[in-house]
Amino acid sequence: MTAVFRLPDLGEGLTESEIVAWKVSEGDSVTLNQVIAEVETAKAVIDLPSPYAGVIRRLHASEGETVEVGAPLVEYDLEDAAEAAADPEPAEPAEPADAPPAPSADAPPAEPEPSADARPAPAEPEPSADAPPEQSEPSEERVAMLVGSVRMDGARRPTRRPRTFAQTPFVRAERSPARAFPPVRQLAKQRGIDLAAVTPTGEGGVVTRADLDRAAAHPAPPTSHRERLSGLRRETAKAMTASALSVPHAACFLQVDVTETLRLARDLAAEGGASPTLLSLASRAIVLAARRTPGVNARFDADAGEIEFHDRVNLGIAVATDRGLVVASVDDAERLDAIALAGAIAERAAAARDGSIGLAALTSSTITVSNVGVFGVDGGIPILTPGQSAIVALGAVRRTPWEHDGDIALRDVMTITVSFDHRVIDGREASAFLVDVGEMLERPGLALARG
Repeated sequence: MTAVFRLPDLGEGLTESEIVAWKVSEGDSVTLNQVIAEVETAKAVIDLPSPYAGVIRRLHASEGETVEVGAPLVEYDLEDAAEAAADPEPAEPAEPADAPPAPSADAPPAEPEPSADARPAPAEPEPSADAPPEQSEPSEERVAMLVGSVRMDGARRPTRRPRTFAQTPFVRAERSPARAFPPVRQLAKQRGIDLAAVTPTGEGGVVTRADLDRAAAHPAPPTSHRERLSGLRRETAKAMTASALSVPHAACFLQVDVTETLRLARDLAAEGGASPTLLSLASRAIVLAARRTPGVNARFDADAGEIEFHDRVNLGIAVATDRGLVVASVDDAERLDAIALAGAIAERAAAARDGSIGLAALTSSTITVSNVGVFGVDGGIPILTPGQSAIVALGAVRRTPWEHDGDIALRDVMTITVSFDHRVIDGREASAFLVDVGEMLERPGLALARG
């Protein structure tokens, strides 16, 4: 008896997923809940478990192919006729420590999610001719439970392999070495012309000066290659375009002397044990400053014509990964000191890079910090994370001549930028927030007094 497993909605409201890697082949026997594929959505790589036990009869998609929700994915020969009619419940999974919380007004998604009404409905399953009328496909709820059950089993989740895209370099047809007299060779060198790429017209296949003139007048077109966007990069591109076009962005900058903050970090590190980083100390300052300027930790609700102020500060950390840029959230960041923040940021960044981060941590942030200084630049104007009203960029620390205590001294200086939604806060509020952050980094004792 056969059964068809169609790509389910994996609980994110997305309409498609990409097949990263098949863990089974046609003809393989599989057990219930066995991981059969890695699929990539716009936010994460997910292990897809088998809803049936049986033999893989056909795989309907290839690795790298994007599949629409509801499209046939795997066809099975079932081991037991009851499998087709029954919908066995998987073992109750253990609750993970960072299980995605129920959606609330306190934690809006970092990216706009389409409503269930706007999502295309999956096509009705088509049972085979020899299947009984009562045969049914596994429900979306059941598949979601299976995905959660398998993903929570760290021993069964395979290590994600780095993905590469094939490139198509320009290849010149092989030919015999070019023949040319010394003056022509010297002229070709001066003009930067490859003699092997010139069609000779001289007697015996010799390249002439006229041949060089023709080659210079009609240079070969530049070579190029294309790279297909992954699910994450494609969705990030859509979200950033929507944010840039729909939100009135504005930005302001501040140069800050962070010498004392760096000295504090070094002193704490010298004591041994866990210690804060410049990023965690800056993040602590951002969280504290958000209390004094609540508009930076808010969301503009265009449909309702309201501004929603969040009671919690879920600090989003922009993380560059092999799959693209993600924003990993440290929830309830206001409850953490700078040392605890350093540990939480490192943990979230590592999970984002290896693809093991949960979906909740990718959608719950309320304000974002981007440490662009790690790339060696002094600053930049970041685009707002969708659904947020502010994002802070931290530039590289430069040893700079600076006025200090009435004299000129070499100090550690960093540029801080805040981009903000001008519908929620104005320049005065954004400036007050930025100055507040800067004062705490210039005099880190203020953070202790305000903590």
